[in-house]
Amino acid sequence: MAKLKEIVLPEALGEGAESSVVLWYKDIGESFEEGETLVEVQTEKVAFEVPAPFSGTLIEIKVKRGETAKTGAVIAMAEKL
Repeated sequence: MAKLKEIVLPEALGEGAESSVVLWYKDIGESFEEGETLVEVQTEKVAFEVPAPFSGTLIEIKVKRGETAKTGAVIAMAEKL
């Protein structure tokens, strides 16, 4: 049975750093594989591709294109396969 899991903005961007979502590579309902790029974010200094932490299906995007979030924030929800 599939399990709902959070996708968070990784700490690799720096503790408390704010990032803007540039582009989601997957739409709601699309499947993805662990390690596949899900979203591109931009900090003040660098653009960063966020890989999928597990294989699953994107259920909800909480931080949309153009919106900002801090590291550790939940940016999406997915069903883990």
